[in-house]
Amino acid sequence: MKRLAVAALVLLAAPAGAQDAAGLPGGATALSERHGSWSVNCSVGEAGKGCGFSQTAGNPQTGSALVALELAAPAANRAEGMLLMAFGLRLDAGVQLGIDGQPLGAPRPFLTCISSGCVVPMAFEDVELSALKVGQKLDVTGVKVDDGQAVTVSLSLAGFTAAYDRTVELAQ
Repeated sequence: MKRLAVAALVLLAAPAGAQDAAGLPGGATALSERHGSWSVNCSVGEAGKGCGFSQTAGNPQTGSALVALELAAPAANRAEGMLLMAFGLRLDAGVQLGIDGQPLGAPRPFLTCISSGCVVPMAFEDVELSALKVGQKLDVTGVKVDDGQAVTVSLSLAGFTAAYDRTVELAQ
């Protein structure tokens, strides 16, 4: 899956306050950091500053990406972004999120498909963010087209809180 496609979608979905004209530490125009299983990325360009944090999970046997989640800089205890899923899932079923085996709300619908996969808009509010910050893993479950079986890919939540906090700090 192409990181650029996800980044573009996240920046489009980012709240206006997430993009600011202020620079990055040390006058840098781009910054990339690792916090546990999460990556924090910020860049400064003509449109201002854009920051977000992300994680990609793939098939270790093939090396192909199955799920990519990228969230824009959180604002007002809300984090928004996009989930990019590999092809081969029933679009009408959406995706079900869960934290440590507990469902996280209702299934979330797909928005569209692009050349690198299918997109699901994400928005996490206070209660969901609190669960993400203390959880161990985020399960993303879809239904396969070919046999109707559920398939789950897990994203580690190790470093989620640090990445969240750092993204908020850098976006200011």
